[in-house]
Amino acid sequence: MRWKRILFLAFGHMASDFYPGMLSPLLPIITERFGWSIAQAGILVMVMQFFSNAVQPAVGILNDHRPMRSFLWAGLLISAIPFCFLLSISHFYLMAIILAVAGTGVAVYHPVGVVAASHAADEKRRGLSMALFTSGGSVGVTIAPLAAVLVVKVLGERYLPLIALPAVIMAAYFFRDRSIQVSEHTGHTVRELFESLRGSRRELFVLWLISSFRAVVYTLVGAFLPMLAIERGASYAVSAYYLSGALFAGMIGLFVGGHLSDRYGRRKIMIITMFFSTPLLFAFLHTSGFVSTAFLLLGYLTLSSTIPVNIIMAQQAAPKLAGMASSLVMGVSFMVGAFMAPPFGALADRIGVEAAMNVIFIFPVLGSITVLFLRRE
Repeated sequence: MRWKRILFLAFGHMASDFYPGMLSPLLPIITERFGWSIAQAGILVMVMQFFSNAVQPAVGILNDHRPMRSFLWAGLLISAIPFCFLLSISHFYLMAIILAVAGTGVAVYHPVGVVAASHAADEKRRGLSMALFTSGGSVGVTIAPLAAVLVVKVLGERYLPLIALPAVIMAAYFFRDRSIQVSEHTGHTVRELFESLRGSRRELFVLWLISSFRAVVYTLVGAFLPMLAIERGASYAVSAYYLSGALFAGMIGLFVGGHLSDRYGRRKIMIITMFFSTPLLFAFLHTSGFVSTAFLLLGYLTLSSTIPVNIIMAQQAAPKLAGMASSLVMGVSFMVGAFMAPPFGALADRIGVEAAMNVIFIFPVLGSITVLFLRRE
């Protein structure tokens, strides 16, 4: 029953992250159709990432204070419905509002889902259990580019509302299953929650900083990789496959990092994987063909392997604030990547996407150094 519960929560995570994953492969179509710049595309990425992450701590604290199982199904529906209209909106600011609403839905699901998965996990296999949950999100963003190609190039844009089906199916399941426990406690007062934060705030800040260094690269590469592939001469369909391949490698990295952290220790795995992701990603930019693709897959695998480790360590640092702690490293850190998207897009307008990526690949090394400041294993 534990693994079954985690599996369904992972499916919900897949449905939730499917929609942010749709934005990146659709950006080349949107910018070409409406004549928008890469900098404007970066603003859209920032809006989506900001609202899908900034709201998470508030939802996490609310769930820690008063468990809200309904957030599971409501978040899925709120994230899915706006994307049904994405290609029919030609006004830039209206597009930004639609993405803000969708991002809020993504934010509602995540902190509640991750606490429910943590509660269902076996303590001795917690790293692997959290890897299974987080991999659900990776599956969502991995299949999203393929779904974009299927809808836009094969079926036709009028079938875009079909992308809401994953969210509708999982929302119906969570609406019916009232046995899911979304908090390990019966609820704390707000005063108790903030008092418990005093002893863990330094550790949480360091974990947030580590996650932020990773999130800058993860967000910007995930958002602009299709544009880079097209800049290198690939077709739209091939650019989507390219992104799906990288995201699939990242999903494998979640299991690798979760399993190895259970066996060899969380700090050690974080230092090694974050350090080596930098040279692998630099090698991806400065090679070509199959070799370049191989370096991209390995770089994304190592970069992603720290995600479940970060979540577990944050929950252990503040067990009474599991929802807030999870959202800090799983959500708020990605806001840093979101705010980097517009300046990155402006830089790419001037020097090209490939040259701009050289600037950001140093961040994982900085993250590996920051791991040394953690007090807990």
